[in-house]
Amino acid sequence: MKDKIGFNMIFALMAFPLGLALLREFDFQNFVFRKQALGFLYLIVFIICVFLTFKKKKKETEK
Repeated sequence: MKDKIGFNMIFALMAFPLGLALLREFDFQNFVFRKQALGFLYLIVFIICVFLTFKKKKKETEK
């Protein structure tokens, strides 16, 4: 039996506003974050949320 890729709606709902905040924080003219610490924090949490959104489900063990 193959591992299935799951979709966790809670982390997807968290990733959407984080992605929007990340875009607002990024300055596209200079390719830097306006506030670097806040930008990197948004980026790290966004990556974690996307990873947890598409995390593989564990195999069910037979008893």
